[in-house]
Amino acid sequence: MMHLLIRSSTRSLAFAFIAFGLLVIVLDADAQGIDATRLKTLTAEQATDLVKQSKPLRLAVTELSPEVATVLASSKADLYFDALTTLTPESAAALAKCEGHLGLPKLAELSPAAAKALAPHTGVLMMGLKELSDETAAALAKRAGDTRLDSLTSLTSLVLAERLGRQTVVWLGSVRRITPEIARTLCPPAYLEGGKGFPRWIDIGLTELSPEAGAAIVASRHGFGMHSLESISPEAAAAMSGPATNMRIWGLKTLSPATAAALAKGGGILDIRSFGPELTDETAEAIAKQMASGPHRMIDFNGLKKLTSPAFAVAVVSRYGGGPHSTLHGVAEITDDVAKALAEYKGKLNGLPSLTSLASAPLAAKYAAQPGDLKFAKLTTIADDIAKALATHKGKLDLSNVQSLSADAAKALASHEGELKLDGVKEISDEAAKALALAVGAVSLGSLEKASPSAAAALKTNTKILLPAKLK
Repeated sequence: MMHLLIRSSTRSLAFAFIAFGLLVIVLDADAQGIDATRLKTLTAEQATDLVKQSKPLRLAVTELSPEVATVLASSKADLYFDALTTLTPESAAALAKCEGHLGLPKLAELSPAAAKALAPHTGVLMMGLKELSDETAAALAKRAGDTRLDSLTSLTSLVLAERLGRQTVVWLGSVRRITPEIARTLCPPAYLEGGKGFPRWIDIGLTELSPEAGAAIVASRHGFGMHSLESISPEAAAAMSGPATNMRIWGLKTLSPATAAALAKGGGILDIRSFGPELTDETAEAIAKQMASGPHRMIDFNGLKKLTSPAFAVAVVSRYGGGPHSTLHGVAEITDDVAKALAEYKGKLNGLPSLTSLASAPLAAKYAAQPGDLKFAKLTTIADDIAKALATHKGKLDLSNVQSLSADAAKALASHEGELKLDGVKEISDEAAKALALAVGAVSLGSLEKASPSAAAALKTNTKILLPAKLK
């Protein structure tokens, strides 16, 4: 073995070992740059090298001296101390001069003196504190920059709530309950001084919501997320009716008719996209009734897997203007009554691209008559009458999960005038191949594996049919 010694700088050495024709280079930390994600302590000299990188720093230090903090704070970049559990007032005062954001996710405790020392910091301060004393909360309330308290489990300080209430975003994802007084302080009206105010977003981890707190939050007109809230009482829901507010409640697991009707009443968006897989007919009909009677929120039902209420299905499938919140991309199953009601509806319908079965030819014809692309990419089988109805569509038709085609279905689909995706078909009969070979539009059969020589020959006569390379 031959050893080659290379001097890369006055402080670092690189060793190259050549063995059996393999070159391996090993460099020390100084030669490659300091790996801040590994070092548990830093010298002022190392910190000086780090801040030269002019990029956000993730640091693994478990102790931080005022001298090192002073050097790190000279960086204009964000600083994240991923392992630091304590912070002295002296180090806090040094970090307060940092122009970027400060992340202290593992900070277990913060003294009032340290909190006071952080007050001049103008960036976002993110801390992992679970509890705050009244004195520490009061000191944080005087901060120049915003404070992020994702791990805080209880908020009882009115002065801190008032300060947080002035932030564009409020981060309280672990606070499980609040008093009405805290709610009102935390959620001041969004529009002040003749309309010149600050619409905000509040993320709070409530598991309980009183009518008074709900009313205060909604009255502020701020958007909010409550991902830990599994249920809402009819009384709290009634208190939240009316004002235009964007709500995101992804943890909701139960929804009574009274609660649903109350939440539906008003303006803005109610995002419960994780709720499902289905609604009871009573709850669905209560929502449909509210939607028919007057102003209602755009409710995101993308978590629903099944539609069983005809009135509700028509109400939500015919919605427009809500962007992705008005879609039903999760619905895989509808009842015969729902299919009949949708087919008879006179207006335009949003798509149901995740249906795994479609047995209603009138509904297929209804969708086929609408402009734009038509997608039923989850259907695995297609009956002849359904194929005939869908073939009348003028535009792209996506049936890319259909596994097989009868000769009659192939004949019907061959008349389709737009692009046709049949990439799920793996085997085709001679009769179906001959029928499909007469296709007037482009057809994709990208997954076809089995076709007799005569079937393959028939398909090859039509240059608009895309076949796998092995069949060409």
